[in-house]
Amino acid sequence: MSIQLEIPDALFERIKKHAIPFVDLTPVSVLERWAEHFEKTKTCAVPTPRAATSRTAIQAGRTFNPFSPPSLLHTRCFGTFGSKLFRKWNDLVRIAHIQAHAKAGSFEALRSATHAQIREGDHSGDAGFHFVPEIGISIQGVDANKAWDYSLRLAQYLLVPLSVRVEWRHKDGAAFPGETALLEWKP
Repeated sequence: MSIQLEIPDALFERIKKHAIPFVDLTPVSVLERWAEHFEKTKTCAVPTPRAATSRTAIQAGRTFNPFSPPSLLHTRCFGTFGSKLFRKWNDLVRIAHIQAHAKAGSFEALRSATHAQIREGDHSGDAGFHFVPEIGISIQGVDANKAWDYSLRLAQYLLVPLSVRVEWRHKDGAAFPGETALLEWKP
């Protein structure tokens, strides 16, 4: 069930004070984080925002081998692919493919470099494909585990660094509920 909620400007400004750059993109994401906090602590105190997205904060969590990470299901992410920032797993896949297409020079060469399901042209809405107009292809949406695998493969192909901070949500099936980790590969 989805409820539409009008947030007065004054309250919206208060909510923004508790937002975390690269993580909280909407008022809903702040509210989700507050709800998680209250469920976890069983208190009525206003939670303090999690660490900001500085390099130090990214390194504060666990670090995993990029070639054998734990399950990334039920995670949020942000990071960099080469010099490009991303805030969602499928954004990472899109950015990686745009950069790989520039090197590959053709759809067929890109198809050989990636493990992702790609099609020439706009196939939006067809079996979960999303059109990437910058390169004229559609990429099938994937879960976090495949997004990491596909992007790591393209980072190796391009010889660009890949750094991802992940945070597991408090959900059944999450490998490390509430924890953060760093996945990083450097050429």
